[in-house]
Amino acid sequence: MTTYTYQATDPSGKTLDGTVDAFSLQAAREAVIALGLEPIEIYEVATSASSVPNAPALAYFPLLETLRLYAGWLLAWYAIVYAVGSYQFMKDVPLHIPYAESLFLSPLVLSFTFAAYLFLLLTGIYKMTGRSKKIGIVLFITGVAVFLLYKMNVQ
Repeated sequence: MTTYTYQATDPSGKTLDGTVDAFSLQAAREAVIALGLEPIEIYEVATSASSVPNAPALAYFPLLETLRLYAGWLLAWYAIVYAVGSYQFMKDVPLHIPYAESLFLSPLVLSFTFAAYLFLLLTGIYKMTGRSKKIGIVLFITGVAVFLLYKMNVQ
């Protein structure tokens, strides 16, 4: 059995730290939920760390943080597309980058840019407000509604 350390919130929103023993990361998550807590992060304690105090733990990042990371990189890539595409669209450039202008003018790329920005904005608000399920549902519905409103008005 492996020892996992966790950071979780109780029903009142207070952040708690602790440890559980489980056979897998999913079992550790279920054990934390069984305690009546909402897990934020769960780390596996390294095998050699059990005998060494203050040893680093192996980190398992939640899905939300991973998606935020990829959305940030996607938004950075879109910024490069817009910078190169707009420059190429407005001036004759000695070095022509294929598809830069077409990506710049593409409504699909614009939609993905807006979706990535909206996702980062709303998940940031979700994190700042304490990761409440009710707020998460409201922000999800708001995000879908804003994106649909955007798609109805921009083509």
